[in-house]
Amino acid sequence: MTTSPPAAGEKPAPSPDATAPTHRLRALPGGGEGAGPYPRAERLDAALGDPWQADNPYGFAAGVARDAAGAYPADAEARLRTAGLHLGYLPKALGGTLHSLEDTQILVRVAARRDVNVMPATMFSISAVMTVLAAGTPEQHRTIAGWVRDGRTVAFALSEEQAGSDVLANTCRLDDDRGLTGTKWLVGRGSTAEAAVVVARTAERGPAAFTALLLGPEELAHSGVRRLPPRRTTGMRGMDFADLEFTGVPVPPSAVVGTVGSGLAGAMRAQQVVRLMSTAGCLATADTALRTALRFARTHRTGGVPVAETPYGSRELALAAAELFAADLTALVAARAIHVAPGAFALASSVVKHVATRLTAASAARCRAMAGARAVLREGPGGVLDKAVRDNGMVEVIDTSLLGNLRAIAMHLPSYAAAYGDGTPPEPGGRESAERRLRLDAVLALGDGSCLPPLDPAALDLGVRAKDDILLGFAEYAGEIAAELGRRGDTAAAASVTGLRADLAATLGTAVEAQRDRARSPKAAPDTLDLADRLCLLYAAGTAALTWWFHRDRPGLYGDPDRGGTAWLNPVLTLARSLAEGRDPRRAGPDIAPLGRLVTALDTERRLFTALPVRLCDSSPNGEPRLPEDDRT
Repeated sequence: MTTSPPAAGEKPAPSPDATAPTHRLRALPGGGEGAGPYPRAERLDAALGDPWQADNPYGFAAGVARDAAGAYPADAEARLRTAGLHLGYLPKALGGTLHSLEDTQILVRVAARRDVNVMPATMFSISAVMTVLAAGTPEQHRTIAGWVRDGRTVAFALSEEQAGSDVLANTCRLDDDRGLTGTKWLVGRGSTAEAAVVVARTAERGPAAFTALLLGPEELAHSGVRRLPPRRTTGMRGMDFADLEFTGVPVPPSAVVGTVGSGLAGAMRAQQVVRLMSTAGCLATADTALRTALRFARTHRTGGVPVAETPYGSRELALAAAELFAADLTALVAARAIHVAPGAFALASSVVKHVATRLTAASAARCRAMAGARAVLREGPGGVLDKAVRDNGMVEVIDTSLLGNLRAIAMHLPSYAAAYGDGTPPEPGGRESAERRLRLDAVLALGDGSCLPPLDPAALDLGVRAKDDILLGFAEYAGEIAAELGRRGDTAAAASVTGLRADLAATLGTAVEAQRDRARSPKAAPDTLDLADRLCLLYAAGTAALTWWFHRDRPGLYGDPDRGGTAWLNPVLTLARSLAEGRDPRRAGPDIAPLGRLVTALDTERRLFTALPVRLCDSSPNGEPRLPEDDRT
């Protein structure tokens, strides 16, 4: 693949040496209409108009007003369905528009940044669809895809209130006479969905005791189906989260998804996709919170100085940016990894969910605090920030539990200890190393969908063997990354990478020790869950280091003006390692400060807060930023 020649006066990029990982990255866009890596997202954002305009039905003010009234986003749903957003996760072979989940992530984020309620309004069928694609027959694939293309919503009913995160304790069952009886809890679009995938008990014990059932409009119209009123929620107000009660509802044999007993395995595979895609919601809310806080802090003065230019304000904005950038990069890379190596995605799916929800929650809360007393007002920036924080909190629990997710991550840790055990990288040049290098080349080629195979939900694996390319790849390349950073004069980032490898070795080694000690099991102590949380943060840092390594001779990420620039890298590494070590990241403020300049530039250029350029149609912050019900002083 060829790249564009350097512009006049521009120094050519240094040629990678023969031992460096190969690159298949296309030259990143340098400007011009439609030249960005995510053109569908840019077109959708332009079609939805400037979100700062108070009279824009797809803007921030409209979202705040709906939230206050607890109203469903019916107009926004209709507009986005017309634009085909609900088909963004459906494979093209089934009539969808899926290019890659990376592309869909960005597409959803430009819509959800205006009001995250548009995600459940248009995309709640993803759990049901992925369960059927992971475990169902080709005929069932076509059936559920047809419903989605027709604009119907297919609910996913797994959880039960009394069981909580322990799905093995679920009691809703399909009897021997094929009658479905039981109650499903907090079903997305439960009171309005035209169809549903219900995971019901068909045996007495074990993971194989559950079967997924594809219920169509006829089954849901049966008199034995009772839809309870939607539950009131703290975030995503006005959305339809309702319980479904089944009393002897007849289920035809053709409704069994795949085979009897495969329902839970299919649902767990599907949740790997869902956990990944749900992060678009928390990233969108954090983007809106940071953009709102940034514009407020640049226009509001304290002591005659813009808040953004005070030591406190500049530090907090930089920290909020570091939290968002770390989550963004982890999600983007994971959205590519699921295409390249679905059989190795089990760990990454849980890690990206935990990283994205934890870091964006911190970022959004930090941004709300920037507004001071105005944060408690329903109008102006306070309304936008308060909604962003509450909506963000819903994403954390909407498809998994925090405890259950950490337990799943903890199971993986001991198997990776060998890769980091003696502090030396694996032997280079072997077949396994060469194959991993090729996979990483595709996984880290952000913005390039041409090297990604189609999504295959059936290939997702539930095992805990050491197969994750990010963890294994960082173990192999950490020394080279640190050396290259040192050669380029970024000694701080080089030291961070070296320290990060040691951090991972210590964490994984401790996980092995904890596995052997019954007193430290999850039932006896929180130790292994704490290790899982620590691993997630270090995983995000390793993702950042590898991404820089594979882009080191390309245009800078996050608007960094330098080719292969590192202005974003060490702040992200420092933040993640500080949190993993239990240190307050505010103490590392000077190391994170460069992100304040980058994020300000991204907003000035009206770009999404993500690694590659995504142009937005927002009004310029350099003029009069149009906050809803603006009350600037």
